[in-house]
Amino acid sequence: MLMVAQLVEHQVVILKVEGSIPFHQPNNKEWMNKEFEKRGYKVININLGYEDLLVKTFEEAVRYNKAHGGGGTRGARGRGTGEPGPANFVTTPSLNMYMEYLASIVHREYLTSIVEKEIDLKLIPTYCYTRKYFQGSGLTSHIDRPHNEISLTYCISGPEWEISMGENILTTKMGKAIIYKGCEILHGRSKPSPGTVILIFCGWVISDGTKLSSAYDDGENKDFYLGD
Repeated sequence: MLMVAQLVEHQVVILKVEGSIPFHQPNNKEWMNKEFEKRGYKVININLGYEDLLVKTFEEAVRYNKAHGGGGTRGARGRGTGEPGPANFVTTPSLNMYMEYLASIVHREYLTSIVEKEIDLKLIPTYCYTRKYFQGSGLTSHIDRPHNEISLTYCISGPEWEISMGENILTTKMGKAIIYKGCEILHGRSKPSPGTVILIFCGWVISDGTKLSSAYDDGENKDFYLGD
C-alpha cells in the first residue's frame, strides 16, 4: 500500500492508495527522439510549397556567378570561391551554390524551427548549400565535418534517388527530407542518379553540445543567421 500526500484547502492530507505507481508510457515525441538517437536519422514529410522558386533562384544564382567569374560555387551573398560541403565525394561534376540567398533564408526562418521540433533539440545553424547532380552522379560514402552535427537533405527537384544511412537504404524525393547526424553516420549514394536532382543541404550544431566553435560556419555567417 502506498501513502500519497495531497493538498486540500491548503492542508496536506495523507491518502492511502492501493496498488503501485503506474509505469510511465513514453509519448510519441519521446519515442521518436529515442529512435533518432538510436538510428542517427529521421525521415520527415516536408512541402514548403515554393520548391519551384527555390530551383529558379538557384539556377539564376548559378547563371549570375558564372557570368561574373564565380564558377557557380558562390551564392548571391556567399563568401569565397570554395564550397564547404563534401564536393570531393561527388563522383561526377555538379553545380554547387554555397549560401544561395533564398535557400539561406528558408534555412534561417523555417527549416531550423522545423528540425528543432522534430528532434527536440535546440540548434544553431552553420551554413546551407544547394547542389545540382546530373544523371549518373554518385556520392562516395563519408561523414561530414563538425559543422554538420545535425544535417538535413531536402530534394527540391528531380526523381527519387537512393541514399545509404549507415546500413540502411533510404530514398530522397520531393515532399520528404532526411535529418541525420552528419558527422557520425556514414552516408552516400552508390546507385547512380536516375536523372537531374537538386537538393538543399543544411547544417546545425547543438546549442549545448561540444561543437559550438563551428556555429555559423566558424562565425562567418553569424550576422546573417542572427539577422544583423
